[in-house]
Amino acid sequence: MSQKSSLVAIDWKTVPLPSINYNGQRLADAANARLAFKLKPGGIELHPDLKVLIHHLLAEVAAIPSSLGRRKVLLSDAIFGNLFVEQFPPNPKLKSMYWKAILTCVWDWEDKNELVHKGSPYFFMAESFLQSGDIPSAYTCIFSAIEEDKRSSPRIPKSFKASPAYMTASLVENSDNRLHDVVVLPLRAYIENLLNGYNSRSKSKLTMKMLDTKLLQADELEDVKRFFVANFHEAYHLTPINSTRLINNDYSKLKIIDTLFNFGLIVDQILTYRFLGKTASDRRNMAKGFYQFALHRGWTSVMRDKDPGAFLKRLKPRLNDDTPEKVLPDLLDRKGTIDGKALDPQMNAVAAAYHLRNYAGHHLEGSNILVKRYNETFMLVVDALFAAIETL
Repeated sequence: MSQKSSLVAIDWKTVPLPSINYNGQRLADAANARLAFKLKPGGIELHPDLKVLIHHLLAEVAAIPSSLGRRKVLLSDAIFGNLFVEQFPPNPKLKSMYWKAILTCVWDWEDKNELVHKGSPYFFMAESFLQSGDIPSAYTCIFSAIEEDKRSSPRIPKSFKASPAYMTASLVENSDNRLHDVVVLPLRAYIENLLNGYNSRSKSKLTMKMLDTKLLQADELEDVKRFFVANFHEAYHLTPINSTRLINNDYSKLKIIDTLFNFGLIVDQILTYRFLGKTASDRRNMAKGFYQFALHRGWTSVMRDKDPGAFLKRLKPRLNDDTPEKVLPDLLDRKGTIDGKALDPQMNAVAAAYHLRNYAGHHLEGSNILVKRYNETFMLVVDALFAAIETL
């Protein structure tokens, strides 16, 4: 077990976090004095003196009785907050490697001692990945921070839903979040712009407030919500590229169908939650969800179509029988029909999402139309998503 060090002095009278001195210096100054590292393949290696400092600090956390769990969390937050480094000029790549090295040191210590609360370093690492444009890695860290906050929730001063990580992943409008201005506000504006387009095309009245209630703040759809936000952020991040001729290549065709598959999967899961709750999990599929959506909107009846297969056969284009090259043109040009009758905008959009979700789930093949008409296709699939959310 790690032993406490006489070099560490903690003042618990300061709020909201305790202040820490190390060897007679403010912790931030002591850490900066040891902030030397060397580059190695895959990252950086901290100076041995900084590792010793971190181990001494973590030993102080371990020394606090488990009955004082809140103090353990507060001290952990204070430690990692003092290890935060601002660089001028900013170097987000180096910062993410720095936090990875800090966390590696902490994980090694935990393996021999006990778990400590690591919500802050995961969040700081997410921020550095966002600054370097690595959206998937950023959300990996954000969701790790949320898991830390959930694990520590009985002991933290406030609900884990008030943590910056959770508010970011839920797009909560709260300026106390470090990422509010750089993530939450731009993403909400981006989604609201898409929502306004959907409302115009479908004559709907879905609002951001309704989206908050139905999805972003719905505990029962937590996993769907996280996937929704992460994928919207990546789509937002790639918009400057995906809106240009830069995507006229074979890789982009594959990447775009992967993106559209993810959004189709979200539509699938929302329809499943809304309509297939009583269906055995191994018997759920998007065809059944689409069929129930059509029943909900009055486009068919159980007397007319006794099962999803009968319903799908009446649709044109044939969603299961061809590639996006042949299916999407009619849907993009609003020529989708059922028994010769034009589909309404919501049905047309969900038909497109159904086709792309199933096609991409079974084919690693790009399509020219996804590049040539990317913006239209993306908006159509997003319309399907909003149409599904409206049913909640």
